Amino acid sequence: MPSLIEDGWISGQTASHDLAELEDCAIAVDATYYLQHLLDKTAAHEPLLPALGGLTGIQSHLDNDLDLWLQHKITPFFIFDGQAVTGQDEVAVSLGRRAIAKTNQAWDLYFTGQANEAVTAFGESIGAYRVQNLYPLLQGILRRRNLHFLVPPYNAAAQIAYFDMIDSDQCAGVMGSAELLLYPIKDSVIRSIDWEAKKVSAISKRQILRVLNVTEPLFIDALLMTGTSFLAPFPPLQDTTITPRQPSTVMDAVNMLRTSDRSIAAACASFNDILQAQDPTWLDKYRKARMLVNHFIYIAENGEVRVNDYDRLTGDNHEYLGLQLPAELFHYVNTGLIRPRMLSWITHHQIVVLPTVDGVASEEYKKLVTSQLVPIRETTLSLLIPRLHRGIQHASIAMKVWYDDRFSYQVNHRNLVSSSSQKVAGWDVKEATIKQYFPQAQCGSIAFEVLSLKNPDFAKSTITKERPKGIDSADTITSIALWRFLHLRGYVSDAHELTNWGTALAATLSAFEPVVKQNPEVRGLNETALVAFELIRFDLLNAKRRHEELHGTPMSGSEEDKDCLLLVSRCASLLKLRHQSFGYTGPLSKNLLAFKSLASTVREADRDLVEAIIASMFMFGQAKRDRDDNWDISHRLPFLLDPDVALGIAVKTLMDEINLNDTPQLRAQKRAEFPGKFVPFATHLEEDMSIAFGLFDALAVGIKSLDKEISAADKAMWEKAGRYLELRR
Repeated sequence: MPSLIEDGWISGQTASHDLAELEDCAIAVDATYYLQHLLDKTAAHEPLLPALGGLTGIQSHLDNDLDLWLQHKITPFFIFDGQAVTGQDEVAVSLGRRAIAKTNQAWDLYFTGQANEAVTAFGESIGAYRVQNLYPLLQGILRRRNLHFLVPPYNAAAQIAYFDMIDSDQCAGVMGSAELLLYPIKDSVIRSIDWEAKKVSAISKRQILRVLNVTEPLFIDALLMTGTSFLAPFPPLQDTTITPRQPSTVMDAVNMLRTSDRSIAAACASFNDILQAQDPTWLDKYRKARMLVNHFIYIAENGEVRVNDYDRLTGDNHEYLGLQLPAELFHYVNTGLIRPRMLSWITHHQIVVLPTVDGVASEEYKKLVTSQLVPIRETTLSLLIPRLHRGIQHASIAMKVWYDDRFSYQVNHRNLVSSSSQKVAGWDVKEATIKQYFPQAQCGSIAFEVLSLKNPDFAKSTITKERPKGIDSADTITSIALWRFLHLRGYVSDAHELTNWGTALAATLSAFEPVVKQNPEVRGLNETALVAFELIRFDLLNAKRRHEELHGTPMSGSEEDKDCLLLVSRCASLLKLRHQSFGYTGPLSKNLLAFKSLASTVREADRDLVEAIIASMFMFGQAKRDRDDNWDISHRLPFLLDPDVALGIAVKTLMDEINLNDTPQLRAQKRAEFPGKFVPFATHLEEDMSIAFGLFDALAVGIKSLDKEISAADKAMWEKAGRYLELRR
């Protein structure tokens, strides 16, 4: 992962080269740097990204850029970040908090009517949106184009350095952030490509060392002092009384080291008062960072996971490299079966809840991350850890949150191992049995997995007391993973029958089926219904907690009307507004953005659980391991893609515009003028709104079937919102 703020002095050493020199070459590209550069420096820049919580036209921009690589006969070999390295989560929290402060200033401008200034401010909020969220999209595009990519055990920079270090035939050059210079890069790092001018901008490590007149070890120390993705900057370098020119650069760090006997420890001693006041453990963090740079981990060309300079590895390497996990798990990460998130929890024995894009730590958000989602995370770990080394099984895992440095919770996953294992091991059904009962089964649709259990004979056939094995086809793997998820989440009982919540979900999916069939090109509609049920169960998808202080709430009608519209627009914000590749132009709502963060947090926890179910299926030998469709299986499973809030905003804005006292002609005129006035670049506005209203209707059907699982007041609110919508749609 690149530093989000690049070193100004190093950037000034950039030299230009002819693009033709790279013809017929492959370039190892840091995927995170590539995405960040694309969003910040090219036509793909969308200033309202942090205000929407997502991108409207990124796919076409990615395709257009990759077309240019192809036209110029250059092959990008993308390397994605794996697990976080020691210190990376802490830096991510710090950068996230800083980004929140920036976006809050932009929101203040927006709330006071300074729209143009607000757009500019949003666009300058570097790091507010984590580009890692775009990994699934980019990987899908690369697979469609038959472009190879790699996900190493840890950071992409280390893997790219390995390829450069051995002069690998897989790439003739490397592209990434200045962080690559920490590693044994032989010479140049490509920073950007100007396709129109046919020029390549690059920095030369040799030239930088020559200009600075320093050895490589001293340069590495200086670069670490300026701050990286896994080490915060040396505090004195950010003090204007010591370093007047801000932001400081590697040149300032070199000069500071020269006056400190070229020693980091001596520099820390000289500025001990500043360190004690701002970051008392910075020296220890630096030492860990230095060691993980020296002993970076990579996948060798023969497929082995190796440690650089292994012979000099110290006995306390777990302090800076983390715990050693089996190579099998790294294989599942590299082949796309699972993401590295869960492995990071185990490797560093901590879960760090990173900042949200809105930065609102509401009471319901705090309750969600510190209480309601904890059992899901504990269940996730309980499925993975039993197959690991005994020492890892007994290691404690702490949970920390971005909004409160004092909060810490010891995750209690060991007590759930037995119950979780029994539940998942009780599911086994052969492909022939599925076809016998359901010849046209749409495995992985969620609707099939839920509705199939309404057949009592089939439900009984899924129960096994034997050790599950032979779960080999992608269809069967996908369906069993979903059944296990539904069981663990309480939609299915131990008898493999639908619970009350499962019955309500089934009613919703049945009611939603016509909408799903009418819109086959819209992916994940049934998944959205499942996410909605998860939010309802967590008491989040309702008309409570209006949060008017966040602005962007419904404005028209009675208080009851506003509550109704709040519920309808929250449902709509779970869906995607289809949009042209131009950046979004239209109204904003911090209120809906905060709700989107709640939904994203739930979606992320559920995705972790699904991936743990899949990983355990393979690790326990229930499914065939030797296969080439791991990525495809993973991407058939839910909770991977996260929409922005544009559709929720559009629904809220349109409903606010409509007055029941309007004549039919005036109402028709308002509807006709609405797209051009509020969402000019939406491509399927009517269809998307129809889907949103269909989702609400289907959810209302499911809610109506519940008894004591939901309060009478909440059920009544859904009925009122249904009547509200019927009068205005």
